[in-house]
Amino acid sequence: MSVCGAYGCVPLAAKPCGLLTEPGGMSQRSCAYFGARYVLGPVKEALHLVHGPVGCLSYGQMVRGQREPLLGTATGEAEIIFGGLARLRRALYEGLSLFPEVRGAFLYATCATGLTGEDLSTVAREVEEETKKRVLVLDCPGFSHPTQAGGHALAYRALSSLVREGERAAAPVVNLVGEYNVAGEAEEIVRLLAALGVRVHTVLTGKTRLSEIETLTRARLNLLFCGSTARDFAEDLKSRFGMPWIKVSFYGLSATSASLRKVAEALGLSGSAVEELIAREEAGVREWLRPRLPLFSGKRALLVLGAGRVGPLARLLRELGFEVVGAASIFGTPRDHEEAAPYSGFLTDDPGDDEVERLLSLLKPDLVLTNAREVWRVIKFGFPALSFPQEKRRGGYAGYRGLLNLARDIERVLTAPVFRLPPLV
Repeated sequence: MSVCGAYGCVPLAAKPCGLLTEPGGMSQRSCAYFGARYVLGPVKEALHLVHGPVGCLSYGQMVRGQREPLLGTATGEAEIIFGGLARLRRALYEGLSLFPEVRGAFLYATCATGLTGEDLSTVAREVEEETKKRVLVLDCPGFSHPTQAGGHALAYRALSSLVREGERAAAPVVNLVGEYNVAGEAEEIVRLLAALGVRVHTVLTGKTRLSEIETLTRARLNLLFCGSTARDFAEDLKSRFGMPWIKVSFYGLSATSASLRKVAEALGLSGSAVEELIAREEAGVREWLRPRLPLFSGKRALLVLGAGRVGPLARLLRELGFEVVGAASIFGTPRDHEEAAPYSGFLTDDPGDDEVERLLSLLKPDLVLTNAREVWRVIKFGFPALSFPQEKRRGGYAGYRGLLNLARDIERVLTAPVFRLPPLV
């Protein structure tokens, strides 16, 4: 089967979302354990302990380009053969004594301890009874789900168990749910909301603490950012505590302005105030972008990204004048593809290495937005590329200021002398 568009046919199957990775094929997906770390890694006031080999400890330290604190039991042959629960128990007590300020702990299972059937829950309950601190077990061995999305779901279920009923704040207070604060993006969102008189209780999970998670119900509204990972969590809070939520996106000019209007309407804020803010911010962005738009106009872009970014970034690129000739999600859902469909030539899920190379060869994109694992392949073949999540030095891409950061980075890679050479495929 081939995927056909304006630039010809791609000799690969357009795969629907949620399929297992093809046996023997290379995939861009991560494992369920890393999915749990991706969500929980930034959570403060918590001890993070991985029960497994030292390789899993090393793999789980980097979360969205940032090194997050992580301890491990470093299980070896002896623990695999004779059991590692005694080692785990000692590690938990030692970690909690080294960091007495934490309010609880996240305990991650891995493939090795999952295969040997280690009973992490019993140890967790024993430590809880003695220390009076919550110990939440993430039963997330890598083989337990086809993609990291399974780990995301486990992580949000663990977070949900921490939330307690509380009194709503009188002032307009919101939670940012599914916002991971990549390169400080949450700061721009908080700035814009503060200009409307809206306070952010916590950023889940890019900038949060256990104490803030426990008191999530103080907020009057949840703003849902990455629906792929956090929609069920927002629905759970709505059913249990009556907390309403709305879907928002702060990627791009139109999406940011539309989201600010949605927030103002949901909270009953002044319409004139939000329109004044939007007019002021948009004017500055349009003035800065005007001389650069001819560089972007008509350029072809290819996206190979996590599902939550595909639709918003495809829309953003269209606003800048790009043609999005194709998009591939790493672990998509039908809802993600429905969001991206109006802006992209075609869509597929979980492309293999050879499929990405064939896409590059056929489409000859002028720009590729992709993940940190795939970006070097794209660059080696001679195509301008930007990786997500971006390094902190590049700044966030959310909101009005974030759009300027992204446009500046796109301009930099499109005009880099090295990419004047013909591509290798």
